[in-house]
Amino acid sequence: MAISYHIEEADLSTAAAAIQGLWVANLVGHDARSAAAKLRLGYAENPAGTGTAILLYPQGDDRPSGVQGLHPRLFHFGTRRLRAAGLADYAVDEAHRSLGPALMLMRRGSELGAERFDLTYGLPNRKAAAVVARAGLKRIGMVRRYAKPLRSRAQLAQRLPPALAAVCAPLVDGGLRLRDALRSAGLRQRLECRDTDWNDAALDQIWARRPALLLLSDRSAAMLRWRFGAPERGDWKVCLARDEDGAVQGHVVWRLQDDFAEIGDFFSTDPDALTAPLILAFTRLARRAGAASISVTFFGREPVASALVASGMVLRPQEAPLFKLPGGPPELDAVEHWYLTSFDNDAD
Repeated sequence: MAISYHIEEADLSTAAAAIQGLWVANLVGHDARSAAAKLRLGYAENPAGTGTAILLYPQGDDRPSGVQGLHPRLFHFGTRRLRAAGLADYAVDEAHRSLGPALMLMRRGSELGAERFDLTYGLPNRKAAAVVARAGLKRIGMVRRYAKPLRSRAQLAQRLPPALAAVCAPLVDGGLRLRDALRSAGLRQRLECRDTDWNDAALDQIWARRPALLLLSDRSAAMLRWRFGAPERGDWKVCLARDEDGAVQGHVVWRLQDDFAEIGDFFSTDPDALTAPLILAFTRLARRAGAASISVTFFGREPVASALVASGMVLRPQEAPLFKLPGGPPELDAVEHWYLTSFDNDAD
């Protein structure tokens, strides 16, 4: 006999243990502590509004077998302010992962997105992507990863004897630095990055000068601090990029894990013109910090993607689909208006 299911919107306080338990059991990398931080930071303390969690219950069971979250975001597109929701934290117990209940849960999340928000988007993993598509969201493109080597010794040691790798690495690293210097020399502008703190008023100055024709999630200092600044989020830092006159033009959010520099967000007052100088400026900062490589994810406007490549970033095979619920301003179906980084992904 087939099991029937029903869905209820959760009270985040009384259902906290059940929600966190589903995340720990079904989302890779989560334990009780990280799940509690996810619920508090992403839902209860979200500056864009309290998040929503819906729960899937099998008939006759008071314990949920699945959860779908909606993370509120405030997006800007020209003079328009769009209340947005990111579909995230989708988890279904293994015994209930057949298409019926999984799709039922995702469809209800999409319905709530359509009812309550101007824009609903999702960045599912491979397993969930098919369910997201069946629930009615449209795939508008792929979020891509870019990477760049800064130091070569570890990679050379995989191909050469250790002694030879030690001799060759300084020569290769010098060549990498020279290529970046030539890239910088070929640009009209040069920026320099210096680390700052999450309360720096210059972050709001950058946000106030944002381009009008890009779809942008709120990158005010308060939102950057919420997304990256809490200790539970990880050891993220933020640096400001200034031009030769000392005017602030952009920021990079980043963290150093071992010798790998991960970029969580990059943004400038003119992304088409300043992305390449911004990434090259950050490259110099990352080298000073001892990074062996840097990595960033991006989806959106082609001139920005091309500028990443112009700064020496190399497109990697890792990619993830971006889905959007149909509706809203028709311009938002055009990739050229989007600007999406890891900042906009609420899955962590």
